[in-house]
Amino acid sequence: MRRKSIISPEIEEILKLPNKDEEIRNLFMDLHPRDIFTLCEDLEPQQNAQIIIALGSPVGIEFFQYFKTRLQRGIFQHFSKEWMAKVLENMAPDERTDFIRALSKEKTEQILPLIAQAERNDIKKLLQYKKDSAGSILTTEYAFLPQDITASEAINQIKRQAFDRETIYYIYVIDNERKLLGFVSLKDILVANGNELIKDIMNTNIITAHVDDDKEQVAKKLSDYDLLAIPIVDADNKLIGIVTVDDVVDVIQQEHTEDIYKYGAAGDYVDYMGSHPRLIAKQRIMWLLVLVAMGFISGMIMERHAYQLQAVIALAFFIPLLSGSGGNAGTQSSTVIIRGLATGEIHIKDILKIFFKELSIGGMVGIAMGILAALRALVLNKDMLLALTVGSAMIATVIVATTLGALLPLLFKKMKLDPALMSGPFIASIVDIVSLLVYFRIAVLVFQ
Repeated sequence: MRRKSIISPEIEEILKLPNKDEEIRNLFMDLHPRDIFTLCEDLEPQQNAQIIIALGSPVGIEFFQYFKTRLQRGIFQHFSKEWMAKVLENMAPDERTDFIRALSKEKTEQILPLIAQAERNDIKKLLQYKKDSAGSILTTEYAFLPQDITASEAINQIKRQAFDRETIYYIYVIDNERKLLGFVSLKDILVANGNELIKDIMNTNIITAHVDDDKEQVAKKLSDYDLLAIPIVDADNKLIGIVTVDDVVDVIQQEHTEDIYKYGAAGDYVDYMGSHPRLIAKQRIMWLLVLVAMGFISGMIMERHAYQLQAVIALAFFIPLLSGSGGNAGTQSSTVIIRGLATGEIHIKDILKIFFKELSIGGMVGIAMGILAALRALVLNKDMLLALTVGSAMIATVIVATTLGALLPLLFKKMKLDPALMSGPFIASIVDIVSLLVYFRIAVLVFQ
């Protein structure tokens, strides 16, 4: 931030000069587009638009792609129509598709006719795929070869393709109908005899993903097989594009962000800094209202057992302790299970093993916590019956909390719902109700 605060005024002064384009190019000549973004992200959209135009392609376009979609839209408005078309033509296909999805229909219809036919066809093709599918994150800029050419001829073809391809480490072998036959790595071609045919050195045992597969599944497959890229095919095994490891990193980050929002009962992910408070409130209010309604149930339970509370006032002192301890224990187990489901370590078929394991864990943890709570009641309240009630309720609450925290995410998974919806606050509210029921039932039994 210190670096930005120092150089931003300098950039603003340069943008006022008659020869600003030349000065901007000189200033950023040796910098990576990411570093340029770090220095300029706090500038006004109009100023960043001027910098992009000055830097030109490809540096300016790469710099533009580092901005979040909200900021990209603001910058985009300050381009001429010719520059709008130039930016879209030179963006990576997957980045371009995401950006166009965020534009208004009117703006898209104005710009598309200005774009070169090849890029326009590519945009229309990628836009037809579902938002969260492999098709929505693929790029069509992949290297390919026919199978009946030699390694020497292949090197020449790769040289011609390399300039505008996402990666050339993997080269895909296709037939005249673009059906995927296999792949070769650049290393395979370089070490092969120059007269060897591609079909003799290609690998036909190829890991693919379908264009309609969920992008999270594609990311997991690419990670499981330690690939730098994975080919995306259609139902006829025709090569549509590839998903590269940098796209997968973005997917994983996005999925983790969404899961954290759900687990915190904060609704769906929104751009916090770019969203109106009304939208953020709307995202959060539904879950909060549900939690309030669940709080009413806790109040009804306490009201129903008002007699026990009046008879033994000290019982009320331990309600926050039991509810908080149960909520913490339930949140711990639900966190472990939700993460295990996300990574594939845990499966629904393991439900019985998980149940007995959490029962055992809850018992061990609950006994330790129950002894501590009972000692607290005994030392401060000098009441053996109260200590027995609080200690027993703590053990039972923790056991129930850990098993519920583990089983409820599995239940959501079985119902085809996101396990992360079984959030920490939701688990805590359920455990509050259960802990009160258990506590007062034990109190009735002990004090009667």
